[in-house]
Amino acid sequence: MRARPGAARIRSILLATLAPAILAAGVARATWLEPDPSVRAAQLELRLATRDTVGKPASAALLDTLAEAHLALANVEEAKLLFARALALAPGDPMATARLGRVALFQGQPARAESLLERAAGVVSGVEQDLYAARLRLGRWKDAAALADVAGQPGRAALLRRLDELGDAWEIEGPDEIELPLARCSPVPLVKAKLNGQSVLFAIDPATADVILDLSAARRTGVTLLPDQTPVFWSGSRLVGRDAVIQRLELGPLRIGRVPASATSLRRWSLEANPQGETVAGVIGLHLLERFTPTLDLRKCDVVLRRAGTAPARKALTETGEDAVRVPFELWGEGEITVYGSLNGGRRMALWLGTGIPGCAVAASPEVFEEVGVRAGPVSRAVGGAGALLRGPRWNAVQVPTIAVGPVAKDGARGWSGAYDPGELWRHGVRRDAALSSEFLRGRRVTIDWERMELVVE
Repeated sequence: MRARPGAARIRSILLATLAPAILAAGVARATWLEPDPSVRAAQLELRLATRDTVGKPASAALLDTLAEAHLALANVEEAKLLFARALALAPGDPMATARLGRVALFQGQPARAESLLERAAGVVSGVEQDLYAARLRLGRWKDAAALADVAGQPGRAALLRRLDELGDAWEIEGPDEIELPLARCSPVPLVKAKLNGQSVLFAIDPATADVILDLSAARRTGVTLLPDQTPVFWSGSRLVGRDAVIQRLELGPLRIGRVPASATSLRRWSLEANPQGETVAGVIGLHLLERFTPTLDLRKCDVVLRRAGTAPARKALTETGEDAVRVPFELWGEGEITVYGSLNGGRRMALWLGTGIPGCAVAASPEVFEEVGVRAGPVSRAVGGAGALLRGPRWNAVQVPTIAVGPVAKDGARGWSGAYDPGELWRHGVRRDAALSSEFLRGRRVTIDWERMELVVE
């Protein structure tokens, strides 16, 4: 009689049989009120890994498997503890070392992340992408350029080498604190600026990393354009941008030189972001904002930038209003603010925070909305939405009964179904379900506390 396979063997057979179909379908149509197949596969992996670990002698291999399953579902703290236990049992364990590096990156510790990731480079899959992101966040341009190819951004290497040659990128001059009125609060926050001395409009959106420029505005204002092109995240999805370096960007009395940027056409998006107004010339992203303690006030309709580490910055973080609450966040990848919350009372979700998707509190794929019982109506599906105007598949308007992020909540929220690129769901090997945008923050004052990794929301 043939011996029955053990639990680990059964799990391997089951996953080998089901995973290709389930994961390849990653964003296939979800069953109504159930997660999509890729989430169900990850949940199954976690259940099986838990079963195989409970009651067994601790081993690095079992703990690595369980921790990886937790990390895939964005249970970051649980994964961190398990990987640390695995590393204690097997010092030098490549998987635990690599994933603790990823967790350090998420938790705003790029130097520690780089140290850990370097030890696992070439051994564990995905390490080079994480190491590339860590070096970008540390401003190690030349070292990051060496990893651009394996990180999937070969066109960016020339820009990074140029920044290394220039020396001091992000050259900032001006007062420790500035306060600027917003030219528009909604559907996205817009501010007046000067691009190489010419007056223009910029949007503010921490969901993108570098500054994004409208290509025609970049040419008109004499911005240095490089021949290489790189994929960039913008307004819910990825597109190709041309590498650029802004010689001088002025925000009121603040002057910022040698600013890395990507140039692409913003004209169609601008029609939604600033209807019946001038074309928006660019988008201020996270890499500029993280050089300050920024406050975006969508009550008074202004923005305040305080130099990091200065007295005004410290005062802003300590003298908050009585109604202020703090929401922890993580920084994924190059610098993507990720918070945890729920849509319509559903499961805990990782959510990308931004302000650049017009007329929207939350953007997600149809599968994510259907999981929480939200579906576009027949009129919305027939008419389509901004996606038809912007690019790619049409977006459909939906109404989300509730969005909750810690103690911050919004009801009757407008959303775009289809505005969040399905490729972002598992971008870092970790599930992130949707993107929040400016409508979620309307009427609120938000300060980003980089040191404590918290949003101060009033």
